[in-house]
Order: sequence, then C-alpha cells, then structure tokens
Amino acid sequence: MGLIKNRTKKTIELFDELSLDILIILNEPNLEYLTGIDSGLMLIINRSLDTTLIVPRLDLQRVRSIVDNETTLIGYSTIEVPRRIPGENLFVSKNLGDYLLREVGLRPTNIIGVDNIDSPIVKELNSAGIRVINVNNYILRLREIKDESEISMIEEATRITEESLDNVLREGLEGKRESDVAAMLYYGMISRGAEDVAFRPIVASGPNGAYPHHVFTSRTIGRNELVTIDVGARYHLYCTDMTRTIAVGTISKELRDMAMAVLEAHRKASSHVKPGVKAKDIDLVAREVLSEYGYDKYYIHSTGHGVGIEVHERPAISPSSDEELRPYEVVTIEPGVYINGIGGVRIEDTLLITESGSRPISKYPTELF
Repeated sequence: MGLIKNRTKKTIELFDELSLDILIILNEPNLEYLTGIDSGLMLIINRSLDTTLIVPRLDLQRVRSIVDNETTLIGYSTIEVPRRIPGENLFVSKNLGDYLLREVGLRPTNIIGVDNIDSPIVKELNSAGIRVINVNNYILRLREIKDESEISMIEEATRITEESLDNVLREGLEGKRESDVAAMLYYGMISRGAEDVAFRPIVASGPNGAYPHHVFTSRTIGRNELVTIDVGARYHLYCTDMTRTIAVGTISKELRDMAMAVLEAHRKASSHVKPGVKAKDIDLVAREVLSEYGYDKYYIHSTGHGVGIEVHERPAISPSSDEELRPYEVVTIEPGVYINGIGGVRIEDTLLITESGSRPISKYPTELF
C-alpha cells in the first residue's frame, strides 16, 4: 500500500464521527503528511477514501512520477497557456474552490471537513451554503503518532545534522564569524543528503547567547566564551532539532555553573519522558532543577515540543499543556538559561517515546564545556 492510501485510511473514523461527506486538506504540512508531496494545493478525500490531489500545473509531471496511479492527479492553473497536451489533466479557473463546486458537485446538503477554515476556498463554500467543519486539530493529532517510516526519516535527518555539526566543531569555532559557521552547517547538511534545513541555524556566541532566537550575525567568535548552536536538517520532508552549547577555550566559573545546571535539567527532564506522563510535569522537572541553582527566572521558554513534518508540532511540553505523552510521539527536551550581558546555554535532544519509556534519537555528546 502506498503512502497516500496508508495515511488517508487513518482519517476513516473522522467521517463517521462528524458525518462528513468529503474531507478537504489545504494546510501545507498536512498535505505533506498525507501525500508525501511538497507542492500540493488541495487533497480531497471521500467516504470511500478515494483521493484527488490538486497541484500547480508546473509540478504536475514531477508529482505524477512520484505518486504514479495512487491518486487522481489534477494540475491547476488560472489560465490555459499554452494549451494542454494530450493526457494532461488540468482544471483551469480563477478560483481553486470552483473545482469543489463544479467538478465534485458539492451542495448545501453536504457536510465538509476542512483543515483551514480561513482559506478563500472555505469562503466560496460558505457562500454556496455548504456546512464546513474545522478538522485541523484532528489531523494534527494524527500527526503526533509516528510510524516506522517517519521515525526512519527523522533518524536520518538527525544523522545528517550530527555529522554536519561534528565536522564544524572539528574545524574549530574560534575566529570564525557566526555566519561562517551557519554557512558550514547549511553546506554540510545539504551535501550529506538533506533536502533543506528544518529551520535557520542558530549560532549565538558570547553575549548573543542570551537571545534564544538570535540566529546568526557577522560577530567573530572569540576565545573563552560559549557558543550555542541550534540546528536541524530536513530529510524527505521530516525534521530534527538539536542544540549544543560549546565552550571555546576556558570559560569562567559563572558560565560553567550555568551550563552544568542546564545539563542537569536536560538529563532529569529527559529521564521523565515516557508514555502516560503529562507534558507539563516534564516541563516542571526542568524548572525545578534550574530553580535549585537560582536560574529559574532566566528560563523563558517551554521545555520542548513535538517534531515531524514541522520542526514544531504537538505535543507542547510546556507549563500549560494538559496532554499526556503517547508511544511513538517524537519530542524535544530543550531547557535553557539566558542572562543579558553574559550569555546563554541551551541543550536540546530529539527523543522517541517508546512503549515503556523513551530513547534519544540525537546522540551527539552534550557536555561540551
């Protein structure tokens, strides 16, 4: 069974639960999850789980070579220039929503599930008197549980990331600009098989480490300071996320104490990752450790998040999360401390929740200071 059929069969319960006639997927990450395609515009699923995938005309031939006959494939264009060639299955209209009204034949008696109720397509359906139900949370919930192929993609993305970081650290950080290090990470990941980066790498040196989302600048990395590198590759649409804080030279006792406190928070929070544990309780473990060392007021973000098609997915490992962790979710643990004028420390791993506990997907050494 192909990816599209395997993934869309997971939506079958939704049809009965909400009495849906048609399910329409519009959000790009959800489209990628259900089709394995990075250029879909709309996926239509009926109660029999027959599917129609609409893509830009420019991508029609490329996508056909990937999905073969697994789905009805339609190219979309607002104008037919040049004229279609024989066998080129096109839908031409100023509005993509017209396909649902003209070709699918939706009527006011239909109940439609859509994952993006803010889309102009939904406005067209509403104007036609068709009832629309927001199903995005349901699709996001499906995406939380990873199958073997998804886990394999995340593991490969992680391998690429770790090898790329290791190459950079072996060359040394001192004297390089933050942007030089970011460029080396980009090149390293792409040259090792990544299709993209999961996000812009963060290379935060010295006082820049106090900014959790610093990214990178032309600042030259000096001696006797910390550098936080947050990096992840994207491989076959799947992301990974890893952060390491590295000492360049000999750091002060103040910086080392900060780093050791974050390392302990990371280890203890990671040890609590297992099925049935509330996400907010894991967050609390990290905060309690940092509180013991007097750093809790400098911990200004959540402890982790899910990872998959997107680098930030559910579940959220945060103080406000009521979710319980489930087997085969993939999450990060990333406590940090950030002190203006001094610097910052963050350590992050990606972990797979197993039937009885968890195991780290990222395994690169954490004590680098």
